[in-house]
Amino acid sequence: MHILSKSTFIKGEQCQKALYMYKKHPYLRDKLSIEQRAKFKRGTDVGVLARTYFPNGINMTPSSPSLFQKMFEKTMENLNNPDINTMYEAIFIYNDTLIMLDILVRDGDKWRAIEVKSSLSLSETYYKDAALQYYVLNGCKVPISDMQLMYINNEYVKNGDIDVKQLFIFKSVKDYAEQQLNIIDKKVNEYKSVVALNNAPRINIGTQCFSPYKCEFLGHCWKKIPQDSFLHTTDYSDKELFSLYNSGITDNRSFKKIIDPLSLEMSQIETLEQNTYYLNYKTFYDLIGKRTESIAFLNILFYRPAVPILEGHKPYQEIVLAFSILSNTDNTVVNWNCLEDYSMMEDGLKILTEELGRYEKIIYFSEQNLNILMHRYNIIESKDISHKITNLRDILKESDYFSKKTKYNFTLKSIYEGLFDKDEVFEHSRIILNATSENQLERILVEKDMEEENVYLQKIHKKLMS
Repeated sequence: MHILSKSTFIKGEQCQKALYMYKKHPYLRDKLSIEQRAKFKRGTDVGVLARTYFPNGINMTPSSPSLFQKMFEKTMENLNNPDINTMYEAIFIYNDTLIMLDILVRDGDKWRAIEVKSSLSLSETYYKDAALQYYVLNGCKVPISDMQLMYINNEYVKNGDIDVKQLFIFKSVKDYAEQQLNIIDKKVNEYKSVVALNNAPRINIGTQCFSPYKCEFLGHCWKKIPQDSFLHTTDYSDKELFSLYNSGITDNRSFKKIIDPLSLEMSQIETLEQNTYYLNYKTFYDLIGKRTESIAFLNILFYRPAVPILEGHKPYQEIVLAFSILSNTDNTVVNWNCLEDYSMMEDGLKILTEELGRYEKIIYFSEQNLNILMHRYNIIESKDISHKITNLRDILKESDYFSKKTKYNFTLKSIYEGLFDKDEVFEHSRIILNATSENQLERILVEKDMEEENVYLQKIHKKLMS
C-alpha cells in the first residue's frame, strides 16, 4: 500500500495542508470546474496518442486501485522479459510512493523513461514531476538510460495524417533528476510525516492558494474570509496582501489605516463593502471611442485542440466553432456554427466578414485577441475592419474595472453581476455565464446560449455608456 503518488507529491510541494486534506478529507474539495475537466481530458488524449510513437506496448494500468501492488510486481517481472520492449503506465513503488510512468521503452540493456505532457513548453512543476519519477525508478533499481519529457512541438503543421514523429519533441531531464535525488528523498519522507499527522498542519492562507495551481481546498480554507475582505482587491500584489494579513492586519479597518485614502486600493475596498462596482470612467470613455448606434455585439466560440485537426494548422491554433452577432439597432441575430464539420470554418469566416462589414463598431468580450484571428484569415485585409473592433474585456481591465469576484474571475458573468442585480440573470443563463472561457471542449453549445450572452454584453455596454 502506497502513501504518496505523483499528484500528492506535487500537492505537498504547493501546500502541505492541501496534501493532508486530500489524503484525510478529500470530500472537502471544491467542485472541479468545466475548464479543469477539459484540461484533464486533453492530457489523457495526448498521452494515448503519444503511445503510437512507441507502438505495440503493454498497458499496465490496473483495473482497480486494489491491484496497484500486483501490477507493480508484474511490471518488475516484465523488465526481465526479453519479449517485452515497451510498457504504458508502468507501475513502480518505492518508499511508499507510487508512480505510473507514461511510457517505458527498452534501450539495449537499459530503459528509456518518458513522461508525456500536452503543453508547448515545460514548467518547473513538470521537472519536479519527472524528478520524483526518476527517484522511484532509481529506488526500484531500474537501469535508466534516460529520463525524458515528451511534449508538443509548437512548430508542427498538419499536412495529411498526424505525424507523431514530428508532433512530439523530447527533453532529457536525467541530469536534473540525478541532482534532485537527495532533495526528493527528504521531501518524500517529510510528506509522509505530514500524512501521518492526527490533525492538519497549521498553515495560513497565502500565495500558495493560487500558485502554481488554484488549490482545490480554497473553499474550505477561505470559508472564514469575508467576501468584502481587502484580500479580494487587486491593486496590491497577492504577496503584499498576504504578508500584511499574516502579520496581523486581518480586517479592512486595520488595512485602511495603513493605505493612502485616495488610492485605487481604498476605492476597491469601498466597492466591496458597498457591494457595487468601480470604474475609471475617464479612461473608459477615452478607450471606448466615439458613440454610435451601428454596433455588432459579437460572441465567438473557439476550440484550440492540442493536436491540430485542420490542414495547415499548428497545435493549439484556434478553430472558430460558432459565432453569434446581435445588432444593436434592431436586435436582429445572425448565428452560425460548424460543430458537425470543422472543415466548414473557412465558409463561416466569410459569412463573419460580410456581416461585420455592415457595422461601424464591433464589440466583443474575450481573452482571445480578435485582431490576431482576423489577420490570420485575412478578414481585416478584405474588409478593413481593424479600427472597428473593441474588446470590452481589455478596456474594462485598463479602466480598472473592479467588483466582487473579478479578481480571479474577470468574466462576463462577474462583470454582469457587479453591474446588475443577480435576480436579473435567469438560472440557465447563469450556468452559461459560469463557463469561464469560450474555448472549452466540454461546453454544450446551443445557439440560444450565445444569443443570451450577447444580450448581457449589450446591457453591460449600455449601462456603462449611459
